[in-house]
Amino acid sequence: MASNLRARTRAFAVADNNIATFHLLLTLALWIGALWIGTAGFGNPVFMAVSVVIFVAASVRLFGVQHDNGHYAYFTTRKANVISGVILGAFTANPFHTMRYNHNRHHAHIGNLDEMDSHEVTTWTVAQWRAASPMARLGYRLYRSPLSIGLIGPLFIFFIRYRVPKNARKVGLWDCAMQNALMVTLWLSVFAIGGWRASVVQALGSFSAAIVGTLMVYAGHNHEETYWRDAANVDFEDAALKGASVLELGPVFDFMSFNFAYHDLHHLNSRVPCYRLRACHNALRDELEPTRLGLWEALGSLRWKLWDEDRQRMVRFADVRAEAGEMRHV
Repeated sequence: MASNLRARTRAFAVADNNIATFHLLLTLALWIGALWIGTAGFGNPVFMAVSVVIFVAASVRLFGVQHDNGHYAYFTTRKANVISGVILGAFTANPFHTMRYNHNRHHAHIGNLDEMDSHEVTTWTVAQWRAASPMARLGYRLYRSPLSIGLIGPLFIFFIRYRVPKNARKVGLWDCAMQNALMVTLWLSVFAIGGWRASVVQALGSFSAAIVGTLMVYAGHNHEETYWRDAANVDFEDAALKGASVLELGPVFDFMSFNFAYHDLHHLNSRVPCYRLRACHNALRDELEPTRLGLWEALGSLRWKLWDEDRQRMVRFADVRAEAGEMRHV
């Protein structure tokens, strides 16, 4: 069934430069408009809140464009995708070529426990947890804590780690140098045009976008019945459809996230551009059996910490402790 579904997604794996350009220009207008609203209404809670919400939406959408650029899926030509992806690095804080290399490794090794370094969030198995030292366990607990996933991690990754991301040397440090120069130029331009108030709005919006984006990615793969296997047993199509969730948060969220919600289909066929993902999902709705997450289920994904290879699902630390207690009393 999965193979048949993948074949049927190819009808949607067609870029359209007119649609792509429209969405890019609209998103850039939202980004600029958010800065204008926040700067003009600086200090007013309502104006500031509206500004940050629009800025987050625009930033996440720009990240979606750059992400599709990395798959050469957004525009019809490789050259247009590369030019767009490099320029958008100024907005997303992500060097394009290094991002593309790392993200495509994530796609190639989706669901593979033996290639954990390829994925955005490290996941231990229960067996790894039991074999780990107390200090290693503490480190993993802190790493997977809501504070790290929802605040410290996003800010560190986007504004410090992404200055020179992992594998940057393999791709070329010139990529990071170019992106960082573009990013500094953008931030200085905002300050020169809008003053310190505009820079504050940009900082608030960028920090908020990093947090929202990280939580989206986390919920996209970290649901209870996700998919993990050792390298010898990974089925790519099952990993795509079972290892990624569908975030059912409504059409406004779909617009704000540029259809990130349909992450399972994206992993099934990464050449479907983001502006066609929703239509693709609707066309295959009756045949898909996705893991659907509402708002509370998505936020609840933070409680899943370890992959239980015996039960083939994610579990909490408390589940492992309870099981250990039961075994001691046998």
